[in-house]
Amino acid sequence: MSARRMPPMNPLDMHVSQHRCRLVDCDVFGEMNNGRILTLYEMGRFQAAVRMGLWAKLKKHRWGLTVAGTSIRYRKRITPFEKYETRTRIATWDDRFVYIEQGMFKKNGECASNVLLRTAIVSKGRAVPTDELIGALNITDLRPEPAQWVTNWIEAEATRIWPPEL
Repeated sequence: MSARRMPPMNPLDMHVSQHRCRLVDCDVFGEMNNGRILTLYEMGRFQAAVRMGLWAKLKKHRWGLTVAGTSIRYRKRITPFEKYETRTRIATWDDRFVYIEQGMFKKNGECASNVLLRTAIVSKGRAVPTDELIGALNITDLRPEPAQWVTNWIEAEATRIWPPEL
């Protein structure tokens, strides 16, 4: 279903969408391709952005979306024609980034994959301060307290040298 036809959602609620794995989603091993999984996660983030009113704010302010980091785990195969759902939610945010957690869940409730993304809103090549985004979305709730593993990942990423020394 198109996100425009779905009911609006609070930015801190979870967006859930239902899907079925198609043959074009699969690799030569008969399972959903890892690159396709990342693409489908992106589509889930776009749907959530429409439902929470972010898409309209992006157009109004001429903002863009970017992904600045990703950590993903694959645990269960999704095979052709299998039904699954994608869940998307804001895990937390800091001064520069919004951290989004997504999962693909099989019909039996098993989590097939899980991703944490460090994202930002950009304007003219620079990150828009998160406070500006939170204000534009009228979020008055406190910043969600992240799970410990999310905090650990954020802290570990802060120690990563850039550019890498290959």
